[in-house]
Amino acid sequence: MANTHALGVGLVGCGMIGQIHADGLAKLAAEGRMRPVAAADPSPEARDGVNRNCGFERLGPDPAAVIDDADVDVVFVTAPTAAHRELVLHSVAAGKPLLCEKPLAPTFDVVGELCDAVAASGVAAQVGFHSRFHPILRTVRDLLNSGELGSPMGYTLRDDQYWPTGGVVDGHSSWRSERAQAGGGALIEHSIHAADIVSWLFGPAVDVYAAMRNVFGYDVEDAAALTITHASGVVGNLVTIFNGVRGREERRIEIFFERGAVEVTTNFVVGAGEDSMRVQIADEPARQVDLTSTRDACFDGFGIDRRDFLFYQYVSDRMFLDAVRAGSTATPGFEDARVAHALVDAAYRSSTTGMPASVALEPADVA
Repeated sequence: MANTHALGVGLVGCGMIGQIHADGLAKLAAEGRMRPVAAADPSPEARDGVNRNCGFERLGPDPAAVIDDADVDVVFVTAPTAAHRELVLHSVAAGKPLLCEKPLAPTFDVVGELCDAVAASGVAAQVGFHSRFHPILRTVRDLLNSGELGSPMGYTLRDDQYWPTGGVVDGHSSWRSERAQAGGGALIEHSIHAADIVSWLFGPAVDVYAAMRNVFGYDVEDAAALTITHASGVVGNLVTIFNGVRGREERRIEIFFERGAVEVTTNFVVGAGEDSMRVQIADEPARQVDLTSTRDACFDGFGIDRRDFLFYQYVSDRMFLDAVRAGSTATPGFEDARVAHALVDAAYRSSTTGMPASVALEPADVA
């Protein structure tokens, strides 16, 4: 049954990502879609940061108090990755719909546990794969599904970002460079987005060969190169890098079809200067896609009139809240995350053995 009232939102985790979500939630509150009820984080400074972006009625250090708050209808899990298991399971036990940031968990066995718990509970649950709401990537998927260029043959994807850790960026949190907290480095922490994108575009992967290295001296990888085979037959390469170039964050994808090619560059903010899309169809000259009209068409399709949001989390969060209100399926969901994490897990196994690894959707399937 659809909910018609403004949903009470609880936010657990007030760091950088929580503050980005809070920026969008303030706009959603102004639209009457939600009510910012409670937020929690052990850091007073982090709580203040969230509150500057979106004034929550209650702030405190205890995430359990937020989840158990009678006025909280839905939970946003934006804490460090290692905390997700407890917070997701608590939200599910409370019967509260949730949006959990990526990655779901540091290890694939916990990812499976969370996916199974959500499926058994029936609660609406979405994962923070906000790149699925990027107008350029949605245009690529529409073009792929149209068949206009023929079947996709192969792709290359390069994903690079400045190292998001305090040892490289002054004042930044440092848990992302700790294996126990993050589960890995550039591949799982950053390019889980890329793993989701290629699975969304080309279908699940079946085999992965990966090589990784560590340049900055942390106990997680800061460079990884994957060769991926999909069940659809599409083959591709994914390279992911954490570098020391502050402010750099860019994704470049080239897709080759039977009768054409697509080249796109994206960033993680709306209208980024890096954004571009170039399409070549058969023997026609290559053309640049008009990104303003592409964005407008995409956001209009979502029923979004405003254009004053900077982050795609606004779109993702709005779609989640609308799904909860309508009683419909929230997407991308936890099963989508299982597919992306299975690809990443196979890559880590391959890099350890030096051999290709099969992608298994259940940890128990792995010999």
